Amino acid sequence: MNRKKVIEVLLSTLKYTQEQKDIIIELEEAKTEWESAKKYFQVADDPKLVDYAIYREDQSKARYIYFLLEARRKGVTIDASYMIEELDAASK
Repeated sequence: MNRKKVIEVLLSTLKYTQEQKDIIIELEEAKTEWESAKKYFQVADDPKLVDYAIYREDQSKARYIYFLLEARRKGVTIDASYMIEELDAASK
């Protein structure tokens, strides 16, 4: 099961306000973007691309942290099954 599907299931089964749903979606998109930026940095070989990769990773990390803080500030919590899915994916 992929993370996008897990988010869809969470949002359909748990009671979140629209604002909380938006934060969860933005947080997940920012996390995916950050992971992509880290992978891009690993393969960048031209100095100009390395600069871009650093910028892209810093930008996506800042966006992720922003939405993580927003989630905490708004009291958004994620179901434990989501965390289990994350741990399972990380172990592969």
